[in-house]
Amino acid sequence: MASIVISDTHFGLSSATLNDPRKVEQLMQELALYGSGCDEVVLLGDIFDLWRVNPEKAIRDSRFFLRCLSKAFPKVRYVVGNHDHHLVVLHQEDEFMERVARGDLYPVYVPTLQWQQLIDNLNIDMYYPVYRSRCCHRNIIFTHGHHLGGIHAISMQLVQKLRRLSGEETLPADLETMMTYAYESIYRSASIGEMVDFEDRVWKASGLLQWFMTGATHSSRFTPVQSQYPAILKFLRDRNLGKVDCFIYGDTHRAGIYQRKGGPLAVNAGCFLPDDGCGSIPELPDTYLVIGDDGLTLRQLGRREPLFMCELL
Repeated sequence: MASIVISDTHFGLSSATLNDPRKVEQLMQELALYGSGCDEVVLLGDIFDLWRVNPEKAIRDSRFFLRCLSKAFPKVRYVVGNHDHHLVVLHQEDEFMERVARGDLYPVYVPTLQWQQLIDNLNIDMYYPVYRSRCCHRNIIFTHGHHLGGIHAISMQLVQKLRRLSGEETLPADLETMMTYAYESIYRSASIGEMVDFEDRVWKASGLLQWFMTGATHSSRFTPVQSQYPAILKFLRDRNLGKVDCFIYGDTHRAGIYQRKGGPLAVNAGCFLPDDGCGSIPELPDTYLVIGDDGLTLRQLGRREPLFMCELL
């Protein structure tokens, strides 16, 4: 299975690179040149920014991009992130109503979701929080990456402390419950400009808090992917994902690669957002991955030479 990987397009924001049809056409030309033989595109979450704009605008802005992808590739797979997490909630509500209709009234927790979604008349394969694939006889995990740190880690620590106080065991669904509570609140306030500004400030503050909690000096010595590597290993263990050779994610908007001896190759696909609207400007904007039989390549839109290449040994 050969794949193109694109993350964090944040459609809906005025600064999103792929709002411009000319940029989309340039990207499609590059994918035809460098990704010939690829039979799927994996969208790694935050494709729509449902936290800061209404969903109609986000989907409308993505229309040309998604239609180009669906024409060029047999499969479009969408791994949901945090800014578009409402898509997961919609699916869970649909499943709940189906169970209610059948009279199945017992709560169900499914750690990994997979479904098909019609988005602007395009049928897309949806996944949350991970999508598994094999390439070059290697096991690859795709996920957005929002489970690895920031306010999500703080939320889980809070749940664990509350559970300990009550003498109860932490459940696998606890983190998703906490995250959904926060994400849906942000989604519901996306049409209120003052609330969006306030939430952006809270989000940046939570990032600073996490930075201090993990150690500012420690973080400055390592690349973004390297600093998240322990959280990646914990994520794989907690979800019992078995042997993983390559872990591919987005979320931080900072492309990179890192691997420890005996551990999986960790790759961040970067983003298509030169300025995320919260004061975070990626060092390498507009990046994407090409995965094929000859290995993995990170490329930047408009740049002929790859940023890095590696074999999937």
